[in-house]
Amino acid sequence: MAALDSPFGIQIIAKGDKVPWMSSAGNLRSPGAWAFAALIVGHIVMSLYRPFIKKDNALKRMI
Repeated sequence: MAALDSPFGIQIIAKGDKVPWMSSAGNLRSPGAWAFAALIVGHIVMSLYRPFIKKDNALKRMI
């Protein structure tokens, strides 16, 4: 293993055989990332909706 392949030239995890079910499980990463991004955007939108549209001072009660 070359020094540039790992931090400080130290091998952390040895390369092993490829596991077929692991590569197919990796395909779930993209929809999961999009779902997580949607949850974050929804949280931001609702956190701005409460004080500016509904005006119920929920943020002040939480802080």
